[in-house]
Amino acid sequence: MINWFKLNYLFTNYMAPVTSNVLKISVAIYLALFVLALICSWWRKRKSVNVLYKKFFQKTANFLFTFSIVGLLLLFFRYQLIPYLGMRGWTMLWWLASIVWLVFVFKYLLIDLPKKKKEQQLKEEFEKYLP
Repeated sequence: MINWFKLNYLFTNYMAPVTSNVLKISVAIYLALFVLALICSWWRKRKSVNVLYKKFFQKTANFLFTFSIVGLLLLFFRYQLIPYLGMRGWTMLWWLASIVWLVFVFKYLLIDLPKKKKEQQLKEEFEKYLP
């Protein structure tokens, strides 16, 4: 675990092959997230879903599609032992960037969505009295 913080470990060109258990688990996780992205995308298109939640499902689907496809691509490069594209550092950088992206998705869910919901309720109440 301590090696994850050494640059020569993260960005080395001499890589060991990925073990089969790690490969199987990683592929299963990325494929499960891809299927979850498909479900979010399908759910967003339903007419019974509120407009505000459609945007949340769109953000979530975009995140999951991108995360799973780029993750599978980086895993493929690592499995094929491609010298510069398969370095461990790219996967770590991708996970860090994805965590930042996920923070923005949760910010929308926990902060922006309740505000917009409240504004929508106030607008509906105001328009109720208009002719």
